[in-house]
Amino acid sequence: MDAKRPSGRAPLDTIEQAPFAQLLGFKIEAADNGEARLRLPFSERLLNPGGLEVPIHGGAIAALIDTAACAAIWTLPETVRSATVSMSLNFTGPGIKSDLIADARVRRTGRRIASLSVEVRDLTGTLVADGLVTYKIA
Repeated sequence: MDAKRPSGRAPLDTIEQAPFAQLLGFKIEAADNGEARLRLPFSERLLNPGGLEVPIHGGAIAALIDTAACAAIWTLPETVRSATVSMSLNFTGPGIKSDLIADARVRRTGRRIASLSVEVRDLTGTLVADGLVTYKIA
């Protein structure tokens, strides 16, 4: 039996409505042609210990990078299934009291593997993190 791709925006809605994505508050702002933009709204629940002036936890930023890459992969017409294979992250600055915006872009696809780059910036445009993500696609 051949797997069929869900039509329209359904795959992206599924990503945004996943329980973990809802827990963190992810919002897909744009997604098309191998690119996606996701927002992580600022919340005290995402902070490291120490009050409002401390950075957003790196795990929340890593999840944002992975989810943004996933959304970008699902804009490709050939994607029916996907799974994260690997992720490399660089934290370049603190995300403090700001929504974070992740911009993901498919760099290259093969028959079963895709490589993506993701940048995360705060609302001032300061780079907070970047990552390279490898996805298995089918």
